[in-house]
Amino acid sequence: MAVEAVVLAARWAALLEGDPRWPLALACGLGGGVFLFVRGFSAWRHMRLVQDTPTSKIRSMALGRVEVRGRAEGKGPLEAPLTGRQCVWYRWRIEEEVGDSRHRRWRTLEQGSSDAWPFYVEDETGQVLVDPQGAKIDAPNDLSRVNPDLTGPLGAFVTERGIRTRGFLGMRRKLRFTEWHIAPGDTLYVLGVAQERGGIVHERRARITEKLAVLRADPEAMAGFDLDGDGHVSGDEWDVARRLAVQEVELGGFEDRVVIARDPDGRAPFYVSDRDERAVVRSHRWSAVGGVFGGAALALGSAAVLLHKVELL
Repeated sequence: MAVEAVVLAARWAALLEGDPRWPLALACGLGGGVFLFVRGFSAWRHMRLVQDTPTSKIRSMALGRVEVRGRAEGKGPLEAPLTGRQCVWYRWRIEEEVGDSRHRRWRTLEQGSSDAWPFYVEDETGQVLVDPQGAKIDAPNDLSRVNPDLTGPLGAFVTERGIRTRGFLGMRRKLRFTEWHIAPGDTLYVLGVAQERGGIVHERRARITEKLAVLRADPEAMAGFDLDGDGHVSGDEWDVARRLAVQEVELGGFEDRVVIARDPDGRAPFYVSDRDERAVVRSHRWSAVGGVFGGAALALGSAAVLLHKVELL
């Protein structure tokens, strides 16, 4: 084994001396093929999850992995920054074309989104809050312009952000502006995890504390809990008051108690799409087929050429 390893190392060194680009390119092809192969299997698993998860009505959905379909509604007023359009979610990106005459590419200057702003999805049975943070969002590209007229909301945004449109010697920079958004009323497909909204525990505790503070400040109400009539409320009697406060808070309910969000454990996929379930499945199927077969072909082909180069095949 030691001799074989030395021989292989010598052949590899000779290959590197001849043209170092070949082995590096083949190694990248092998690694890229494995990566695409794994991604293909991941896309296949996600496709099966989409197919196997039944669509739930919002009013009757249970906690856990859910699939719902309904209209998008905003939790509050929100405008897409580049177009000024009313929306429930947006993402934007500003890029500059850089490089020489032979190799040009787009470099991101700035980007942002409204992922921190939740919105509602509503069907005929009710509505549920969606927290888009961590979601893979498939939304239309509503703006994609290279060097557009910087007027209206777009011009105001560029000025506000201090983005320079002129470069060296006053020449205009080649900038591309792209924006995606989901408008109120758009029909959405959502696959995520229905869970109790974060902050409910603190909100419940604050309400109970407030009710008990009001009770303590009301001597007449406190007297109603002096069950033995000895002039003061004992620990057991105060426990009764506290249990009643807890019941009142629970019966009062909480706004947006349940939210669809990413899996806290990171195991389940989280998708928001303006396409229907069949289109989502079709997209994942093509990604799976392309990844598995394309990745396998790239990895095996690179490995075969590499073995041939070192005279092991």
